[in-house]
Amino acid sequence: MAFRKFLFLSSLLIGLVRVRGKELPDFIRTCARDDPNLTTCMISSVEELRPYLLKGVPEYNIPSLEPLVMTDFFADEAAGMKIVVSNVSAWGCSDFFVRGLETNLDTLQFIVDVDIPKLRIEAHYHLDGKLLLVPVKGDGNLETNVTDVSARAELQGEIIEQNGSKFLTYSQVKLRVHVGGGSVRMENLFNGDKVLLSMLNDVVNRNFKVFLSELMPVIEKSLASVFQNTGNAIVEAFPFDQLFP
Repeated sequence: MAFRKFLFLSSLLIGLVRVRGKELPDFIRTCARDDPNLTTCMISSVEELRPYLLKGVPEYNIPSLEPLVMTDFFADEAAGMKIVVSNVSAWGCSDFFVRGLETNLDTLQFIVDVDIPKLRIEAHYHLDGKLLLVPVKGDGNLETNVTDVSARAELQGEIIEQNGSKFLTYSQVKLRVHVGGGSVRMENLFNGDKVLLSMLNDVVNRNFKVFLSELMPVIEKSLASVFQNTGNAIVEAFPFDQLFP
């Protein structure tokens, strides 16, 4: 749930090329498009941005990563459950590691692989249905701790024209997320029955990967949408000819 930072990172990576003077802030080190080590330069530029990513830079649509906040995350139905997750706060996003980057400026296709050692996530949930075959209904807070997070984003760009200028926009985003392990604690289920709540939390944590796998398609879909919207907010601020002269 904290992967909106992943969205910003991918967008920034594919935009760190030489621009005309004052269009980008001084704290972004740009890379020449014809640089034979372009990928290495782009990743190094992101590494230099870590101090700025902690608090974010709102004037450039760069979100804060500590914590990363998403007010409305998703409302969907998965594996027999109607579930709404909102008011998400995540800690640990700034410890990301860029494992790989593939860029094709001819087809405007981009692939970014990112690892995060661990995340702590707090959110509000509303749940109605069956969770691991157990009928549940409730509305309350949840806390999740996950480890060894890896994600791959595949972005397809296209060029749009506006007021005589060309701009890059992401027309499609595909996201895959893998979590090595973790735990979750939910509150306010079974009308406040603490015994049943404790039993359910125990069952969920003993079957954490099964629990997460049931929700992952919805999570990936929601993250991809956030990814696309935030990414476009970043790259559409600069004409394509300035980003890629």
